[in-house]
Amino acid sequence: MPPWKAITPRASGLIMVFSSAILWSTAGIFVRQLDMNTWAMVAWRSLFAFLSLGLLLAVCGNLRHFSFRRDLGLPGLITAAVMASSMFCYVAALKLTSVAGVMTVYATIPFFAMGLGWLMLREKITKRALLAAMVSLSGVILMATSAVGPGDIQGNLLALTMTAGFAASIVMSGKWTEMNLPAVTALACALCGAFCFIMMPRGLPLPGLRDMGWLLVFALATQSLSYLLFMVGSRYVASAEASLIAQVDIVLGPFWVWLFVSELPTRYTLLGGSITFIAVTLYLASEYYLKRKIQKSG
Repeated sequence: MPPWKAITPRASGLIMVFSSAILWSTAGIFVRQLDMNTWAMVAWRSLFAFLSLGLLLAVCGNLRHFSFRRDLGLPGLITAAVMASSMFCYVAALKLTSVAGVMTVYATIPFFAMGLGWLMLREKITKRALLAAMVSLSGVILMATSAVGPGDIQGNLLALTMTAGFAASIVMSGKWTEMNLPAVTALACALCGAFCFIMMPRGLPLPGLRDMGWLLVFALATQSLSYLLFMVGSRYVASAEASLIAQVDIVLGPFWVWLFVSELPTRYTLLGGSITFIAVTLYLASEYYLKRKIQKSG
């Protein structure tokens, strides 16, 4: 038997989630390398992501049997719209404030998903989860209060919107499992790109060859592939497990921009980020340990 056929669905899910976290963490590098306004950057990134996902759907034969009602429908439209807003807010936040600040807010995504899961699916919230959420929130507040300018404040608010949107799309993918996730992600990219194109006051500028190359890799690494890998992979692993692996992104994001563009966060951002990261990681690790213990005893 070939080695890849021996991989279980859970192992495949873990690999996909881990890969998506690494890809997602590189976004700060691309944003710092591209000297473009937010509207143009997101528009081109979304266009390339849409084309790459469309090509993937065509190669896999999905387009031959594609049905808007079956593969998307109203749930797909809603999820795509939420994902599109999250895609835009992520890049906009990175343009306005530090990568470490954005990652600190993004680290709270398990608690956003938990709250939305309670609202949409009536999933139970434990006291331990509430305590961890409060501690992680204190880290975000500490980081946010150290904002030195309007750009930091706006960036933090956009990061908060992005985190809520991404958490909502995760909950929706679990609630509406019949959705075709590559098609939903492609539609989200199309909506995001169309919105940015409309908002451009003088039309969409044509980037140079260097910027075009950066935008293409930016789209593949952080929009089409990363979203798709996480959304598909999270279906095969426990939500706590997927969220724990995704914390790799929180650490690597600031590390890449420090390594490649010498961007250093403020002391309060580091302190707040550390509090949030530790609170989230300990909570997710305890959730994973308890679930494994219950599975073994059962």
